[in-house]
Amino acid sequence: MQNNKGIPRKFFDFPVQIVHFVGIPVFFLLFILIYDPAGIVDFLDEGGVYMEFNVTILACILLLVLVGTRLAFFFLRKVMDPTPLAYAGWCLAEVFLFSCFGAMYMALITHGQEVQYNYFAILPRSIVDFTGVLIWPYLLIEMGTLIKALRLEAEQSVAEDNLIRFKDSNQKLKLAVAVGSVLYVEANENYVNIVYLDGETLRKYQLRSSMKRLEELLHKNGLRRCQRAYYVNPSHIKVLRKDQAGFIFADLDTAGCPPIPVSKTYYDELAKLL
Repeated sequence: MQNNKGIPRKFFDFPVQIVHFVGIPVFFLLFILIYDPAGIVDFLDEGGVYMEFNVTILACILLLVLVGTRLAFFFLRKVMDPTPLAYAGWCLAEVFLFSCFGAMYMALITHGQEVQYNYFAILPRSIVDFTGVLIWPYLLIEMGTLIKALRLEAEQSVAEDNLIRFKDSNQKLKLAVAVGSVLYVEANENYVNIVYLDGETLRKYQLRSSMKRLEELLHKNGLRRCQRAYYVNPSHIKVLRKDQAGFIFADLDTAGCPPIPVSKTYYDELAKLL
């Protein structure tokens, strides 16, 4: 679920971090090689060093930096629980760290060349040039992954809202199942039997509780009492019928499910729901 600071927790999942530390270096490499921005090309081609080689090495350095920072971010996410502002600061720190290593590389690669770079002299330019390129993949990837994280959490929230949670007499959660999967609930002395579908398999769970304790929960989730000892899910009733002796039963739409007895007291109300 979403934390209380506005960043969806799905945003911090490891697959999202993979998108960051793979997507950003790939964008960096392709953007410079294809778009060929004049300022940064002049910077990377100083000293007669092959520019494409420099860009490739810098993309690899960026990849290593992001692998380290994103792994740290993944493992520290619960401790940090960052606000959007703090997360933006983390991203800026990644760009700054890469700029430092990038400037170090350019200083080393031009050592002994006709044009040599002094590390501290080129660091400001490195920060400006690399930030100008990296701001675009950061914005695009952040927006894309944030939208996806919000959508996934919305779907998860809907799925959780459709769960019925059964607790025992000590209020301990014992079973959580989709409301639509529950077929019927049957009282059995100090227990209740919850019969539900697990995929296409019919399952029965015995819960230590009373029907009286579960009445409100069952009714709130759409199940209806059909007999003193039974609650049934109306969406699974295929037909209500009387046998030769005049007793009423509900046949459910699931193979292997026994007919559910229906008392005359609840027959009219149940029939209206079908």
